Amino acid sequence: MIPLGGEYSVRDEYSAGLNVFLHFSVLGVIAVVTGQPFLFPSLGPSAYLLATGEQPREEGPYHVVGGHAVAVVAGLLAYALFANDTSAYEVFAAADPAFSWEIVALTASSTAAMVLTTVAMLVTKTNHPAACATTLIIALGLMGGLTDAVVIVVAVAILVGFHEYLLAPLARRFGFVPEDARE
Repeated sequence: MIPLGGEYSVRDEYSAGLNVFLHFSVLGVIAVVTGQPFLFPSLGPSAYLLATGEQPREEGPYHVVGGHAVAVVAGLLAYALFANDTSAYEVFAAADPAFSWEIVALTASSTAAMVLTTVAMLVTKTNHPAACATTLIIALGLMGGLTDAVVIVVAVAILVGFHEYLLAPLARRFGFVPEDARE
């Protein structure tokens, strides 16, 4: 469908789709080879922002890597304080999870993680909204611990590095720099 009042550019859509495909293919290969979770939900919005050229202040390396790093630290801290050894997978799979202390702990953990992430990103000027999903992944016990924390930050750094040093220069060279999708 062609947006009203805008032009349709097949080149933009295909280049953005190819860009995201390449990002996730590289991380997927690393996940297969290492057996580590180099693909996780909050990478999706980050890859989208990089691939489409949306919101430049949120797509730069400092923002993407810094935002996810802040989110990892905030998520780990909140989880350790409120929900240590509790996993949303297990809690919500229970026969009757309603009114459980585990849900209270996960709620406190996720709320604290979001508050810490929001404040820390604003203080450090690492504004990257996609990182809020990272903090929730950790705060809810879906990923956690030092190994997962390192994997998350390394995966984000690979995503950004691959984009900045290979895909973006190729896009500029061959004229496939995407327009801002919001316009």
